[in-house]
This record gives sequence, C-alpha cells and structure tokens, in this order.
Amino acid sequence: TQGNFIATQGKPREIRLLHRGNETQPRELVQPGTVPLSSTDNHVFQLPENHTEGDRRAALARWIVRPENPLTWRSIVNRVWQYHFGRGLVDSPNDFGRMGQTPSHPELLDWLANRFLQDGQSLKSLHRMLLLSSAWQQSAEQRDAALTVDADNRLLWRMNRRRLTAEELRDAVLSVSGSLDAKMGGPGFYLFALEKTDHSPHYEYHKFDPADPQSHRRSIYRFIVRSQPDPFMTTLDCADSSQSTPRRHETLTPLQALSLLNNRFNLVMSQRFADRLTRDAATDELRLQLAFQLVSGRAPEAEEVADMLQYASVHGWPALCRLLLNLNEFVFID
Repeated sequence: TQGNFIATQGKPREIRLLHRGNETQPRELVQPGTVPLSSTDNHVFQLPENHTEGDRRAALARWIVRPENPLTWRSIVNRVWQYHFGRGLVDSPNDFGRMGQTPSHPELLDWLANRFLQDGQSLKSLHRMLLLSSAWQQSAEQRDAALTVDADNRLLWRMNRRRLTAEELRDAVLSVSGSLDAKMGGPGFYLFALEKTDHSPHYEYHKFDPADPQSHRRSIYRFIVRSQPDPFMTTLDCADSSQSTPRRHETLTPLQALSLLNNRFNLVMSQRFADRLTRDAATDELRLQLAFQLVSGRAPEAEEVADMLQYASVHGWPALCRLLLNLNEFVFID
C-alpha cells in the first residue's frame, strides 16, 4: 500500500564521527538521521536496535514524504508544471535552496502543493487539473502589448511554444504512420545491432532495421547505452542519460531537419504513413485530408491541397508524407 516500504536485508556498517576529520581518530557512533537545524531538533531516526540497511533507507524515505515537509511537494508539482508548460514556476527544479531561483508565482506554487497533498498525492489528478486550466489551454500567439511588458512570458499571458522532445517526436512518427505498438510493460528493445559481445560490444546503430516491429513501441522502453547514445535521438536533443537533466535543452539546427528528412527511420515510417493513407482513404483528396488531420489536427487550405497533390503526383505519396512529418505544425506545439 502507499507509504509502506519493504526493507532490504544487510547489516549496516558502523559510522563514527572523525575527530577534526582525521580518519585515524574515530570517536562517537553516528546514528542514522537528518542534519539538525537546531539543538532541539529531533533529527535521529527512531529505529530498532537490530535494524537493517533497508530500514535506514525506508526511514529516510518516510521523512522525505512527511506532509509537513515544505520542499517535497513543491518540488513535485513544479516538475509536473514544467513538463506541461515547458518552464517551471521555479526555474531551477533541482535547487529549491538559497542558490536556486525564486518562484515566479509563489502563492500558486504553495496552493498546488497543498492541493496535491489533499488529493492524496495523485499525479493523475494534478495532470488533469493543469490540462483543464485556462493557462494551459492558451495558444502560443504573441501580442505586441503583452510582449512589451513581459517578453519572457513569466506572467503566462500565452503558452510557451515548444518542440516535441526526441522521444515524443519518435513516438508521434510511429503513431501517425500507424506503426505504434502501445503495449505497456515488458522488456526493452534495441535500436542498434549488437556485435562482438564476447569482448567489447559494438553498438551499430546504422545496421539496425527500423522496420523491425519489435522496435515500434514507445521510446520510454528503448534500451539506452550511456557510453554510446543513439545519434538520431541525440541530434534531436535527447537528454544525456549519464547525468541528471532537470530541464531539457532545446536547439534548432539544420542537422535536425536533415535527420528528419533522411534518417532511415523516417524513410520507413513515411512509406508506412503512405500505405496507411492508401488503405484508409479512397481518393487523393481524402488521403490528403486524413494526412493533415493526423499531422496537424486541421483540414488543409485550398492552396495547400493543390500544391500537395501536385507534389504527390510528381514525387509520390511517401515523399509527400516525409514532407508532412517535417512541418512545423507536427514538430512544434503551439
């Protein structure tokens, strides 16, 4: 049940206070606990005499998630806010201390933290509340008057325009092409060919077949090699898995556009996308209508219909689908 931790076995080693930091002069035994803020602070964890290493970790976990802890709940809601708005109420999600940034809306941060606690720490409820808010449902359209007053949009007068993350973009391509396997759980998948495993493994990304249905699951299940990340995902600013990345960096480079046009994954999925349109729509006009709905959530303009159908007649539907997967409306959230 929620809040119950199963302790791992293992006898913890003794840790003693070193006199003046000298490891050859250990003094009194140090009990597991937290850093005291005052002489009256009850900072030592109350544990049985024969407790295990797991008991200590469980005690620390319970201390962190106490309802009266002022940081835990603010930190959680700030990260969820950042996920949806592209920027947290506190700009330093890993640092809520004196060296961190002050919140742009402190009262809102406190209210969200209290509401999160009252809702039984339900992340689903928190996500729903943010997505139904008028702040989140704004467009990214700019207004000159507001831009003059708050160019950085800290007052949230519009939505922050953002590009899909590398994982989101890969999943979106799989989805519109009709190839996405929505199966949850289970083992991960490789996006590389694994060679020479007896000595020093070689992770050959260029030898992997993107048509392999085993790899058509959501990117959260992909196997990540920290020492040799996927070049395609790295180009799209995928986070470095070897270090903490509290906030994704977003860049715009020609290499990203070239990768989306020429990477073998996108070439295969463009063909799958074209096959889906041919299968699900009877005429070229209906295929284009369906393609625009899948890619941008809107119907194409009359001028776009003429231009796109002309392009498809010359270069084929797979080439047109590759073009559609590179539209700003597909890659960016407005």
